[in-house]
Amino acid sequence: MITNMSTQKFNYLLLLLLLTPAILKAQPRPLSLSEALTLAEENNLNVKSAEARVEAARARYRMTNSAFLPGLEASHTGMSTNDPLNSFGFKLKQEIVTQQDFNPDLLNDPGSIENFQTKIELQQPLLNLDGIYARKAAKNQLDAMAFQNNRVKLNIKYEVKKAYYMLELAESSVEVLEKSVAVAEEALRLTKNNAEQGFAKEADVLEASVRVEERKNQLLEAQNQRQTANDFLAYLLGMEFSEVIETTDSLIQPPMQVIIDRNSVNLESRSDMLAYQKQIEAGENMVKSNKMKFVPRLNAFGAMEWNDESLFGTSANNYMVGASLSWSLFSGYKNAGAIQQATAQLDEARINYEDYLSQSQIEINRATRKMELNYKRIQSSKLAKDQAQESLRIRTNRFEQGLEKTADLLMSEALTSQKELEYIQSIYNYKQAIFEMELLIEQDINE
Repeated sequence: MITNMSTQKFNYLLLLLLLTPAILKAQPRPLSLSEALTLAEENNLNVKSAEARVEAARARYRMTNSAFLPGLEASHTGMSTNDPLNSFGFKLKQEIVTQQDFNPDLLNDPGSIENFQTKIELQQPLLNLDGIYARKAAKNQLDAMAFQNNRVKLNIKYEVKKAYYMLELAESSVEVLEKSVAVAEEALRLTKNNAEQGFAKEADVLEASVRVEERKNQLLEAQNQRQTANDFLAYLLGMEFSEVIETTDSLIQPPMQVIIDRNSVNLESRSDMLAYQKQIEAGENMVKSNKMKFVPRLNAFGAMEWNDESLFGTSANNYMVGASLSWSLFSGYKNAGAIQQATAQLDEARINYEDYLSQSQIEINRATRKMELNYKRIQSSKLAKDQAQESLRIRTNRFEQGLEKTADLLMSEALTSQKELEYIQSIYNYKQAIFEMELLIEQDINE
C-alpha cells in the first residue's frame, strides 16, 4: 500500500513538472505601449536588418581610406634556376659574387642556384583626386543609410502602435461579443420558460436558439482575430508566438481632437528626405570622381628585400624608393561613359526626390483630412451607441414583463452590439490616423 501511494505521488509530481512550463507559458504578459516600443527597437528584425545595412555602408566608407593611407605587403619567395642571367643576378642579390664567377664557362653554364627572397613593399598615395571624391560619395551614402535606418525605426514604431491597439481592439470586441452571447443566452432561457407557460411560441424559441449560435460564431471569429493580432504584435516585438500579450494601455478613452497646421510642416527635414538629399550629394561627388580620372595620379612607393641561399635567410639586403606620375590619356571612352552614367543617375535621383516630396505632401493633406473625419465619426458613433444601449435597456425590461417580443429584443441587442463595436472601431481609426500623422511629420502628438 505504501509503495502504491509513493508511486502515485511520484507520478503526480512528474506530471506537474511536465505541465509547469506550459502553464507558465500560457500566463499573459502585461505590456504597456512604451514597453512594446522598447522591445521593438531592440528585437525587431527589420530594425536589425537596417542597422546591418548601416554597418555595411560604414565598412564601404572605411575601404576608401586607401585613398590616403599606405598599403603594406610582405612576401617570401623561394626560387631555383640554372638560367645564366638569373643565376648571376641571384648571386648579386645575395652579395656572393667572386672573381671566379666571371669565368665564361661558369657564366654560360652556372649550374643550379637557389634564392630565397623576403620582401616588404610600401605603396603611398599622394594625389588621387578621383579617390578623394569617391570617398566623399561613400560618406554621403553612409549618412543616407543612417537616415534610412532612422526612418525604418519610425516605421516600426508606427506599426507597433497600430498592432498594439489592434490587439486592444480585438480584446474589446471579444468582451462586447461575450456580453452579447450572455444576453442572447438569457433571452433564450426566458423564452423557453415563457414557452413552457404558454406565453411564447416554439418559433420564438427556435429564433432565440439561432441567435445564440450566431453570436457564438461571431465570438469565435473575434477570438481568432485576437490571436492573429497577438501573433503579429509578437512578431514585431521579436517575441515567441506562444506568448500571450496583455495590453495595459486602454483604447477606450475620450480622445482629444488634434489639429495640425499643414503649412508649418517641414518635409525636407524628415529623415527619409534627408536620405534622398544625401544620395543626391553622393551622386554629385561620383560625377566629380569620374571627371577626376582624367587628372594625373601621383603615388610613392618603396621596397625593402632580403636575399639568401637559405630559407628565411637575410644575409644580403637592398632597398628601392621612388614616385610615379600616371595619366590615363585615353581608355576607349570608358571614363567618358562613366561620367555620362553618373550624371544620368544624378538627374534621376533629383527627379525622384522632387516626386517623393510631392507625394509626401499629398499624404499629409490626406492624413489631415482623415484625422478630422475620424474624430467626427467618434462623436456620431458614441451617440448611436448610447441610443442603442438605452433602447436595449427599455426593451429588456419590457421583455422580462412579457410586453416585448423575442425577435424585437434580439434585434435590439444585435444593434447595440454593432454600435458598441463601431464606437470602438472609430476610436481605433482615429488613433491610427494620429499615428500615421506622427510618422509623416516625425513628431509625437500628445492627445
